[in-house]
Amino acid sequence: MITTEIFYYGINKYFNEIQAGIDEGKNAEDRLKIFVDRAISIIGEHADFFKIYIEFLAKEAERVESKKMITSFYDKYTGTLAGIIRQGIKEGLFRQVEAEKLARAIYFLSIGVIFTRFVMKVEFDLADQNHFQINSIVDSIKKHV
Repeated sequence: MITTEIFYYGINKYFNEIQAGIDEGKNAEDRLKIFVDRAISIIGEHADFFKIYIEFLAKEAERVESKKMITSFYDKYTGTLAGIIRQGIKEGLFRQVEAEKLARAIYFLSIGVIFTRFVMKVEFDLADQNHFQINSIVDSIKKHV
């Protein structure tokens, strides 16, 4: 279906923009914050696309092509987050946590804040809320020596 292909293109473009904002030279804490903050920033910049995308997901979620597209984005997003978290554990910045589960939790929070902002009649600063969320999570997993 052409609609699925359009959204697949848009989501991949969005993900590539997020990836471009990560500096490999930075430590895991900075990379994690940059990745999540960049994701929300890009969503804010392309709000019209994501409002339509949410509607598309609600209508098309059961279609095999749609599930493949949605899962592809999910896998890239959580895989990147888990990799950064594992890097932070290896560097001694983060406590030993289950990287995949935490990556999913961050993803779920991000999707929830986006859904709430775009679908419900509530007003809040998307970037500020997301920044609070990721900073709270990072603070909770940091190794305090």
